Amino acid sequence: MGTSKINWKSPNSNREGENWNFPGSSHGSEKDSVDDPDYLFTKRLPPKLPKSRSDVYVNQKSSFVAQFNKCKSLLSSEKEIRIHGLGAAVNTAVNLALQLKTFYLETVTLEATTSTVDLIDDFTPRTPVGRHRTVKRKNSAIHIKMKQVSEPK
Repeated sequence: MGTSKINWKSPNSNREGENWNFPGSSHGSEKDSVDDPDYLFTKRLPPKLPKSRSDVYVNQKSSFVAQFNKCKSLLSSEKEIRIHGLGAAVNTAVNLALQLKTFYLETVTLEATTSTVDLIDDFTPRTPVGRHRTVKRKNSAIHIKMKQVSEPK
């Protein structure tokens, strides 16, 4: 299971004047979340929609050109594809769909819907005295249906 690991600032610290936040709070800085060895922060993978051959899940790690070419390949064999983006990948998904629309001119239509996805973060103590915590948070998602209206040139 793919998870990312980031340390989280411990609420058990008692240094005077120290600023600390509970897990999931957005008030701490990125530097603060990496300094505490007491907790291991892991993000669970987001739930995925049922995947078919025509679904493309966009992320920030893959090459944009590779994602563009994958969509072009799918559109050559499918009448409709769906592009999904979550969180920071929403902008990439929109850009991908618009670039494809420009490439295919007026032969494709776009239909976008947005949603909110529930995500779960785990805070696992590195010592036996700490408590395991689970924090729920929400993230934006976009789902773009791209449909061919006529044969591409």
